[in-house]
Amino acid sequence: QNALYQSCHEDENDVQTISHKCQVVGREHYEQLTRGRRCQDRQDLYYLAGTYDPTTGRLVTADGVPILC
Repeated sequence: QNALYQSCHEDENDVQTISHKCQVVGREHYEQLTRGRRCQDRQDLYYLAGTYDPTTGRLVTADGVPILC
């Protein structure tokens, strides 16, 4: 939950499909922020879990560990 993967994949999206800005941080920073009661329910806070290569379908964690799917 709240994990995002960066990718070089591109899509065209209509500007009307954007609902709001969000904040993406590293996993450690995310855990620090969500420890406080105020930030536990933030729906605009995500952490960078790794990368996705759309040409190979390969997922790699932020620590460089491949994920087998």
